[in-house]
Amino acid sequence: MKYIGSKNKIAKDIVPIIQKYIDDSRTEIYIEPFVGGFNVIDKIKCKYRYASDIDSIVIDLVDACIRNPELLNSLPILPTREHYNDVKDNEYKYDKWYRSAILLFASYNAKVYGGGYGAFAKTKDGNIRNYFKEAKSNFEKQLPNLDDITILTLDYKKAVNCNNAVIYCDIPYKNGIGYKTDFNHNEFYEWCKIQSSNGNIVLISEYEMPSDFKCIWSKDIKVHLNNRNKIDKTEKLFTI
Repeated sequence: MKYIGSKNKIAKDIVPIIQKYIDDSRTEIYIEPFVGGFNVIDKIKCKYRYASDIDSIVIDLVDACIRNPELLNSLPILPTREHYNDVKDNEYKYDKWYRSAILLFASYNAKVYGGGYGAFAKTKDGNIRNYFKEAKSNFEKQLPNLDDITILTLDYKKAVNCNNAVIYCDIPYKNGIGYKTDFNHNEFYEWCKIQSSNGNIVLISEYEMPSDFKCIWSKDIKVHLNNRNKIDKTEKLFTI
């Protein structure tokens, strides 16, 4: 699913690394406490998969549609800007799953917080490209890979109570944009150390981490600032 900070573009690179940690440790537990758009966990093979996020917007959509995929048939073919704004401004007027779908599929570059309407655009040849329809179709294809995942709305600090698990954290990046709340990175670093000392394997996506975290993979990528401009960044995967 397209979502701010999505790892869909690099999933083919990091999923085999995460999977090797799962297989080598013989764990039966895989946890993503910052699951976002479910673009890594949907490809992971493990007996028990747990997905959580403090922001319920994706959780509400996935949870409802796993139980009843036919809900997606009630979405508009292309929501108008007026309908998008009404859904965005009136949180309690619509069902949670419906509001999530409209905002996730119709927000520009999936920037639900701090973004705007982006359900369609004109191509160079003058045709209309329906980004909303494309996002909905991609989500429908993703759903079958999510139906045996335990899904919860939780703060990451409450998401793990075990040992011998592999925990993958796609945290809000420092100086990142488009997230609903501020994130205390120093608290997160300490939490990672506690989880590691409890016998869990902790893996983190970020651009940079403190010196007591080890980079185990990196890749140069182009990051969109807006519709025209891109900047070079180096995606990295860390462990303790």
